[in-house]
This record gives sequence, structure tokens and C-alpha cells, in this order.
Amino acid sequence: MQFPVPQFTDVEDKIIGPLTIKQFGIIFGAGVVIFLAFSATKSVLVLIFFFLLVGLPALALAFAKLNGRPIYNMIGYLVSFVASPKVLVFHKEGSAVAKAPVKAADKPALKKQVEVSDPKQRLSEINKLLQEKAREERELLE
Repeated sequence: MQFPVPQFTDVEDKIIGPLTIKQFGIIFGAGVVIFLAFSATKSVLVLIFFFLLVGLPALALAFAKLNGRPIYNMIGYLVSFVASPKVLVFHKEGSAVAKAPVKAADKPALKKQVEVSDPKQRLSEINKLLQEKAREERELLE
């Protein structure tokens, strides 16, 4: 028996014309604020001022998308970011944490230490050590 699989579960339903319920609520709320400001003063300048102050941000909030997601979904993230404490840790190079003594047990033990002042001679010694290691690995594999 086959069951239909829901498609487009991340798309919100268009409830009021081409608007989702959230978009309609944002636009309606901004419209109410603008209407109340105009009703209180009966001034066209106040109407224009409140449209620029409340209306345009509400339109952007309702219809604009950031990274393919509506901006009104990101308001919660913004509030939690602003409200949460920030912990910034700075370690100065000369601080006691940076200059903590290293125990001998923490250092890896070297079988041979090559101390040569001439760089070419040092490279040849390192090359010999690497060839010895490669030979040992080949013997183990065979």
C-alpha cells in the first residue's frame, strides 16, 4: 500500500491573498501604527514620517529574504545574540599562561639528535636518518 509523501513542507501557506499569515501580521501591525499616528495628528508630514520610520522597515521585514530565508525568521536569532553574554578571551604572548613550563614527560623523546652547525651537513644527516627509517619500514613490511 502506498502513502502520499508530503511535498514542499518548508513553504508557508498563503492565507490572505499572496501573503502568509506572518507577512500579513507584520504589514497589518505597521499599518495600524501609521494609522494611529495620522489619526492623532491629522498631519501629512507625520504620515510620511511614520511611513518612513515604520512602514518601510515593515515591508522589508515582511518581503525581503537573506540567504533564501525570510528576515522575520532571523529576528529570534538576533534577539538571542544581543541578549546572550559574549566571552572574549585574550592571551597575551608574554602572559603566565603562554610561558607555562613544559614537563619533560610532555616532550616527545627523540632517538637521535643531530646537532650540526653547517646546514648542508645537517640536511645530509637528516637524509640519512630518513633513509634508515624507510629501510626499517620496508623490512617490517616484507
